Amino acid sequence: MAIETRLMTVEQYLAFEAESEFRHEYLDGEIYPMTGGTMNHDVIVVNMTSALLSQLADSNCRIFTSNMRVRVSSTRYVYPDLSAVCGEAETGNGTTTLLNPIFVLEVISPSSTERDRVTKLELYSAVPSIEGYLILDQERVFAEWHRRAESGWHRQQFDNLDDEIELAPLGCSLALSQVYRGVLL
Repeated sequence: MAIETRLMTVEQYLAFEAESEFRHEYLDGEIYPMTGGTMNHDVIVVNMTSALLSQLADSNCRIFTSNMRVRVSSTRYVYPDLSAVCGEAETGNGTTTLLNPIFVLEVISPSSTERDRVTKLELYSAVPSIEGYLILDQERVFAEWHRRAESGWHRQQFDNLDDEIELAPLGCSLALSQVYRGVLL
């Protein structure tokens, strides 16, 4: 639900966001507040961060938390739960907006499922640098991996703790047992 009924320009949004105590996503003039996460959400994000950092330590890839905004178009800005850049990070608005992520992650809840699986998939698909989009469910063992290929986006689903996802854009793999360690299901 948008918190403003009037439309904001990108410049107004960026100024508003710079002064705001809370983060907001921006889609075509409307701002959307970022809601707080649950314990499961946080555990999954911490587990993902740990898994990726340990595997990418000697690579040229860097991981960013949900504090880093991603520009998905000139009129759309979002905050993925995690994002990654391999090589030089390109930023806008100082260093608060990432322009060239190669990988993005969203942890879904019942209230965000539609938005993350449909709207954000469409948004992330429009960013040429993004080669992979991972969706993790916080209420059950379930991962949906979207990978860009020459023929379009390919989707794979995983629902077993023994499953391992090859995150080819990052040159590493991810065990669901590690992602869901400590999550109350």
